[in-house]
Amino acid sequence: MEIEAKYTVADAAALARLAEAPALAGYDIEAGERRRDRDTFLDSADRRFLAAGYYLRRRETGGGVRLTLKQIVTGDAGVLRREELEALVAADAPPAEWPAGELRERVEGIAQGAPLEPFLFLEQERLARRVLDGAREVAELSLDDVSVAGGGRACRWFEAELELRGDGDDDDLERLAGALRAEPGLTPECRAKFTRALEIVEAGGDGSLLPPGERPVHETFAGGQDARARRAAALLALDEGLTQGEAGTRAGLSSRRVRYWLKRYRAEGTGIYGALAAAAGDDASAWGRAAEAVAAADEGSDDKKKRPGILPADTMAEAAVKTLRFHLARMLEHEAGTRLGEDSEELHVMRVSTRRMRMALRVFDEYLDRQAMRPVLKGLRRTGRTLGAVRDLDVFQEKTQLYLDALPPARAGDLDGLLAACRAERERQRECLVDYLDGGHYRAFVERFEELLDGPLEHLSARPPADPRPQRVAQVLPGVLYKDMAVVWAFEGQLGGLETPLPRFHALRKGCKGLRYTLEFFEDVLGPGARPLIKKVKGLQDHLGDLQDAVVTSGVLRDYLTWGTWRHGGHDLPGPVEVIVAPGAARYLAARQDEMERLILTFPEVWPTVAGSGFSRELATVIAEI
Repeated sequence: MEIEAKYTVADAAALARLAEAPALAGYDIEAGERRRDRDTFLDSADRRFLAAGYYLRRRETGGGVRLTLKQIVTGDAGVLRREELEALVAADAPPAEWPAGELRERVEGIAQGAPLEPFLFLEQERLARRVLDGAREVAELSLDDVSVAGGGRACRWFEAELELRGDGDDDDLERLAGALRAEPGLTPECRAKFTRALEIVEAGGDGSLLPPGERPVHETFAGGQDARARRAAALLALDEGLTQGEAGTRAGLSSRRVRYWLKRYRAEGTGIYGALAAAAGDDASAWGRAAEAVAAADEGSDDKKKRPGILPADTMAEAAVKTLRFHLARMLEHEAGTRLGEDSEELHVMRVSTRRMRMALRVFDEYLDRQAMRPVLKGLRRTGRTLGAVRDLDVFQEKTQLYLDALPPARAGDLDGLLAACRAERERQRECLVDYLDGGHYRAFVERFEELLDGPLEHLSARPPADPRPQRVAQVLPGVLYKDMAVVWAFEGQLGGLETPLPRFHALRKGCKGLRYTLEFFEDVLGPGARPLIKKVKGLQDHLGDLQDAVVTSGVLRDYLTWGTWRHGGHDLPGPVEVIVAPGAARYLAARQDEMERLILTFPEVWPTVAGSGFSRELATVIAEI
């Protein structure tokens, strides 16, 4: 296992400072020795190693040829942990003639008999310096001047690598990596040199990716706000000569996703934006019109996309099917993006869809067969919990980053340890999420749900009661809305100042969510007067949501300050054996508690927007017009 921290070095002067530094974070650094490495990367013609997530490096040394197989990984805050296998061979030879061992077995397993050929070349001048803690060797600090040529361009950059060696451990790495992050001109680098070199070669950089005259269609799409805008921004960046990593940063995509869309573009052209763009063919003047038509179609159908299209004359059972089918389609639409994990909004929309369906089952409960819907409700709960475990961590990271962005530059690393723990927990929860989406429980739940919604309506409908009761939406909806409103109004006089139990605010938030979702389900029935009501309920819900986020974050921070871990599973264990020193996290806890106090004290300002007489009159007016 190779464990190293990597940094991009701004210029030769910064690299020279590190080359002359006698010590770092209290550790001694030897003078070291310089050498020049020439690396050749091998793969099959169909790039089987890349597909398997590895690269194979050939490097000539004084003792022969050293072959190294490494995983392609993305670093966490510049720290890469990856599998590494090496072997020394006397000269170039096919894998079957290599020394027996794990490297040979792994390479033969990936290549499956396909011959290996060089496809990427890299040179570097390296100063390798041992890092010592007294007599204990802990790491090697490598300072590299790297050059790569290919794809019509040459590129040079500087790097610093800190690799654990000898008796070095994670504590040594953390101290040394923290010192390097504080060095002027150093930026954590999450990519291996191979990955950066491959991006340069594949990008080309000669400005010839897009045919003459085609840029307008990409620029039109890049001006949007959807996924096509990110694709277009990435292709425009590649056309300007940026690497895939740089294009991804500009477009808000990972380098892997940029590589995917580059491959799709080379195969489909402007068809990656949809059928209208593809139909423009080679007519350059039609490209811009196609892009505008796609955008206009999206804009014109946006309101329709957001609602299930319930009619006043629908029965409640018919309205239930429309609502559930609409939100199930949205959930499945965002499943692929959730699996990919590149855009947190995909997971967010998928989770919200499960919540809306659970609320719909509550709203339509009396009109649906509870026994038939029981497995559906169970599947929605399980899916929502699994998605929520990742989404909650995304929200934590986003809000924590907003806090960090407001700090002075000298305190930018205040929460590095906390965020590292959060990222590790998110990765664990994301693995659980993907396993669940790939598993039988989820697929069975979706298939059963689709069968119910596509089958006869009577299989879903509740048996008619002995006494007649209203069935049409126009007849039932007023009572549903006043019932949801009563849940919110019940909190009148129950919410004081700082002495109010925090769970009470959270219970009100859930009541607001129920009212808002009901208004949204039936917006087509209620007419334009529903939109201002939804906006007011959402405003109160958002205020309470910020309060709940602060409550949850404070709990996380208390656990971190006590145990040094993300979340403690219980509180019946003995106290920690070591004192956790994390002043940055303590300051963040104080800031979130200040935020809690502010939100509680300002709650009386937002409460009347929904609980006041104005909202009541507006709701009554909307209901009267059904």
